[in-house]
Amino acid sequence: MTRRLPSILLALLAPVPALAQGLSFDGTVGLGATGTEGTRGVGMVDVTLTVPLSRRIPLSFEAGTYMVVLEGKRPHETYAAFAWDDRFRIGVVRPAYDSVLPSVFERAAPFLAYERIEYARSHATVEAMRATAVPFGISAQGTEGALRLMVSAHKDDKGGFDAASVAASYQGTGWQIAAAVEGVWEHGGPDRVDAKLGARVALGPQVEAGLTLLSPDGNDRDDALAFDMTWTATEALSLMAFGETVRGGGDDAWGLAGEYRFRPRTSVIVAGTDSDAAGAAWHLTLAHRF
Repeated sequence: MTRRLPSILLALLAPVPALAQGLSFDGTVGLGATGTEGTRGVGMVDVTLTVPLSRRIPLSFEAGTYMVVLEGKRPHETYAAFAWDDRFRIGVVRPAYDSVLPSVFERAAPFLAYERIEYARSHATVEAMRATAVPFGISAQGTEGALRLMVSAHKDDKGGFDAASVAASYQGTGWQIAAAVEGVWEHGGPDRVDAKLGARVALGPQVEAGLTLLSPDGNDRDDALAFDMTWTATEALSLMAFGETVRGGGDDAWGLAGEYRFRPRTSVIVAGTDSDAAGAAWHLTLAHRF
């Protein structure tokens, strides 16, 4: 048996090099700083690693995280799921609600995106970031031409809630429309709904604008309107304006930013923001997209 052990190990390890060739890493990592009082450093990580488990069937394992790195704490949601044919997943899956219309602050001012996470993110993500919930669930996604659909369902006994969401987006020539709806069922509490509807349009060869209606009732926030505009001044330089205004006022936020791309997927973003809750701040982010 001892002599056969090396042969057995070689046979078991033989598929590894071929499977390793199928590894994929997708997402964005941002490192930087912010001038908000009491917050010195901010990092934002939103990545997924996909590991193929077979060369014969389309089965893979995915591990990822959405995390904000602050001084003294690391609020995050960690994902781990088995995926079939990149369409069906089971485990701690990403909510369909998060697949469209992210926060307008996420790229240029990740600290504000975290502070205002209730407006644009799923209740499942909010509970994971705020209260360390780990919602288990299933999801499915597919495309039909320019139309992309995704659905997901989640259950978390620790957080005391169930959630289900559906999201859709349609890519046209020079424009895009997207929408998402999420039902939230609190264990022993009220049933609520999150919803968002938005569109993007090219206003010319160098200008793009977006507008999103947010109804985050499931996250106990008032309705809001998010907007952003990007001017691609040169191949390397873009200027951006963005903000959210909340119905009734009292929690508005807005900002201006410049992004310089010194590599196709790597850029430096400098932003200045102001908000009713956090006040004026500056942000510096080195971002890399995989």
